[in-house]
Amino acid sequence: MTPKRIALVGPVASGKSALALAVAAHTGLPHLDLDGLFWGPAWTPVPADLFHTRLCEALASDTWIADGNYGGEAGNILLSRAELALWLDLPLRVCLPRLIRRSLRRARTRQELFAGNRETFSHLLARDSILWWGPTHHHRHRHRWAHHLHSQQAGDLPVIHLDHPAAVTPRLRSLGLLAPKEA
Repeated sequence: MTPKRIALVGPVASGKSALALAVAAHTGLPHLDLDGLFWGPAWTPVPADLFHTRLCEALASDTWIADGNYGGEAGNILLSRAELALWLDLPLRVCLPRLIRRSLRRARTRQELFAGNRETFSHLLARDSILWWGPTHHHRHRHRWAHHLHSQQAGDLPVIHLDHPAAVTPRLRSLGLLAPKEA
């Protein structure tokens, strides 16, 4: 039976949103991108209490697949409501090229992300850019999720640890979370 509330976590550019959209398309679970709850206009984070309120309201639903990389209270809220955690624990050598390609594509196409925000070439060169922030925090995020999702910390929450890119799709297909491979 497909879990009705799935938390999909992992470092920046590990493929969380793309995978969440694919699982949502196959299972019919509504997709919830936590970045959409966190960011305000001009890349300004909303106040923590507002973010937590938005998060609690969104996760009050009976069905969802939520993706994000938020620790602290937000991570605790997410994991406490989930029936299953999918942990994309991919190395920086996989995530960094993805991050660069994604950011350059978004800047080139002027893709709107959250609250009207867009990545721009000038923004990508800034010191607070995702191109700097993601790699700088990558190992910290992997360690945080390792701690939170360790069997003693996660309690009864089942955790699927996905640490090899080639194994992600077959593993999720075997669980019925992605469509079977076409013959």
